[in-house]
Amino acid sequence: MKKFLFILILSISLFSFFSCSSKDDSDKLIMDLKDQVYWSECTAWARPSQAEHQNFHKFITKGRGNIFKTVGKEQEYIWLRIFFYPPEELKDKTLGLFISYLHFADKVWVNGVHVGGYGSFPPKMWSSLWNSHLYTIPAPLIKKDDQNIILIKVYNKGRSGISDNIKLGEIDRTKSLSLHHSFFQGVAYLFAAGGMFFTAILFLLIFIWRKKEREYLSFSLLCIASLIFTTPFYANNIPFFQSGIISYLLFIKLVLCQSFFLMVFLVSGLIIEFIKQRETKFIRDLRVAILVFCSVATLSMPTFESLEKLTFLMLFLSVFQLSLGFIFVIKADKNEKEKKDLRDLMMAFIPLFLAIPADFIIKGFFQKVDTPYITLFGWLITVLNFLIIMSIRYNSAVAQNEYLNIKLRREVIKQTKELSEKNQTLEEELQRSATDLEMASLVQKKFFPYPPHSLRGWDIAVSYNPLDKVSGDMYDFYMEDEILKGFSLFDVSGHGIAASLVTMLAKNIVFQSFMRNMRKKESVSRTLYEINDEIIEAKGEIENYLTGIMFRFGNFDENEECLVEMANAGHPNPILYSAKSNICDELDCPEDEDHHGAIGLDFITVSFPQINFTMAEDDILLFYTDGLSEGRNKKGEMFGKERIKHILKENYAKSAQSIMEDLIDAYQNFTKDSKRDDDITVVVMKRENSANYIEELDEV
Repeated sequence: MKKFLFILILSISLFSFFSCSSKDDSDKLIMDLKDQVYWSECTAWARPSQAEHQNFHKFITKGRGNIFKTVGKEQEYIWLRIFFYPPEELKDKTLGLFISYLHFADKVWVNGVHVGGYGSFPPKMWSSLWNSHLYTIPAPLIKKDDQNIILIKVYNKGRSGISDNIKLGEIDRTKSLSLHHSFFQGVAYLFAAGGMFFTAILFLLIFIWRKKEREYLSFSLLCIASLIFTTPFYANNIPFFQSGIISYLLFIKLVLCQSFFLMVFLVSGLIIEFIKQRETKFIRDLRVAILVFCSVATLSMPTFESLEKLTFLMLFLSVFQLSLGFIFVIKADKNEKEKKDLRDLMMAFIPLFLAIPADFIIKGFFQKVDTPYITLFGWLITVLNFLIIMSIRYNSAVAQNEYLNIKLRREVIKQTKELSEKNQTLEEELQRSATDLEMASLVQKKFFPYPPHSLRGWDIAVSYNPLDKVSGDMYDFYMEDEILKGFSLFDVSGHGIAASLVTMLAKNIVFQSFMRNMRKKESVSRTLYEINDEIIEAKGEIENYLTGIMFRFGNFDENEECLVEMANAGHPNPILYSAKSNICDELDCPEDEDHHGAIGLDFITVSFPQINFTMAEDDILLFYTDGLSEGRNKKGEMFGKERIKHILKENYAKSAQSIMEDLIDAYQNFTKDSKRDDDITVVVMKRENSANYIEELDEV
């Protein structure tokens, strides 16, 4: 309540101060000429000498837009004529003619001599805006005992008018009037603009520091938009504004119109952010659409008149834009915090709510055209209120953070002490877990045998490299009397403990299925189907699945060739090197064969067609899990199948172990700057002459 009363008293005091008038008006050395004004039509080329022959009519200086109302918008130029006889006190002094407001542009002559002007006539027209007008009349120009004629040529554009505050007096007194009036009509806005600029920078820096608080960014941009909007009220105090760089029409479009639309858009958004409401996408898009439409519509207007015709529509859309923000005020849940935010919001807008009706009364009812726009000052005070409220909120947030930091430090000290007491127990548990995991790794490695050194007709090498202590890769050899009958390699989805447990479950199922179907002379394709059914039943709700590849090897014939049967369940295709043709090829199903699916997924159908091929002496079969081919370097490039083929072809003459080592070395060099993310198992199987095996046995 105290904050409300303070803002109310401040607003009323400032309005009273801004609307006060100079007490020098009654000074006896100041002549009031408002009742001595006459008018007559003229053209753009009319000279002061021609005005002597025209008929002049009495001009009523009271009211807003009185020139426009008197002559209409079709008449672009008029003469205003003022007669005066200097009193005895002013006859030998330099005089000043003060007019508090004259719009659009003018040129002034005294007794036929040009003494000044404000604004510019076409073609480079420029308004005098809200500047007060002061013209110096040297003493020699004044007729001491005769009638003096002041002739003002006015360019009538828009709501042109002249105030009834027309004074003639000693130059020092009229300068004082002009300075007093110019301060509240221009310089005061310049000071306010400087304040808003520094406020905008301050809150922009706060937003950069606290990126989640978008209201600080909105408020910063709002200050910039307000600064630009007030520019026309002090533009004539800045020399380069009338340099002719841009036209007056473009100046109004950019500085007055665009900044106003942006201000309304930002105020609407700030209201939503201030009370911590979430703006819907529809409302946000609608607000942006209104902003874009208003901006494009005004920028596309070719003339000042067409721009004026849009005024009502633009104001209506701006009010609608503003109402979209206040909708969220109505929708707010009204809890205690939101009630406080709403009270702060309403208090911030009090000066603006008071200023708008004040301007309607002063400029509408009393028709005072030369008084400052109270609404502008009301808006500046509203911005100041937001600055105060948001600064208080920011300081409160900082204080609360400091309190929480102190509390957090105390809590951290307390928790650290408790953790320290429990640290020894935790370390023992971690040590036990590490030991258990190491044991699990040893068990799993023992579970997957390395190939025997003496297998008739085969030179075999295996590289088994888990990502963690335990792996989701598994392989197995199937033999009878040291004769290799088959081999399988499977890769469980995922890695780590969960995947390793599935390998332990699956290994026995795979072994039993292979041996059973080999004795029954069933195909390896049929074997994979059975493995799929049994694993689905055995693992139950476990989500892991397997990809795998299975081989069955036939007996060697007199040409040292053997038949190989293979079936693939979603695994990377193996690579076969043919010594006879010196070619590396992937072993894949023919295009007309339907091949899809993995093992352990009960919700999809699978197809594991069989492939038959022969291997002769020095042929090499290489297969691997996808951790090898899909390994990436620092640039994100994959190791890929082509590199694997190239290494195999370059090293075919070496032993299986050497080929495997060269392949692993190439992989590690390729991926040395990146982190591995999967298990890797590589198997190299090279055919040898089976007769050598018999000779070795004889020697033994």
